[in-house]
Amino acid sequence: MTAPLRPPTPRPLVVSCGLGALGALLLLIGLVTGAEALSLAGVAVGTLSLGAALFWRSDLITAWRADRPARQKGAGPARRPGGPRTPG
Repeated sequence: MTAPLRPPTPRPLVVSCGLGALGALLLLIGLVTGAEALSLAGVAVGTLSLGAALFWRSDLITAWRADRPARQKGAGPARRPGGPRTPG
């Protein structure tokens, strides 16, 4: 019996997690030793991690929008439940 195939892990997610772990480690070592350069390097690597996470999120949104069925032409935006009521 074979295991079900799992989609590959997105590369920006892996990069973001790796950079986040490295940044946290550098920041912690910098705070413990008092080395300001290591702390600043940790913050910089953490910023790169955030950038990779935002890039991954952008890819997720793009894929989600491509998978959604197209709205009918002229239908306008969907109403939100509990949104403001229009008089009428």
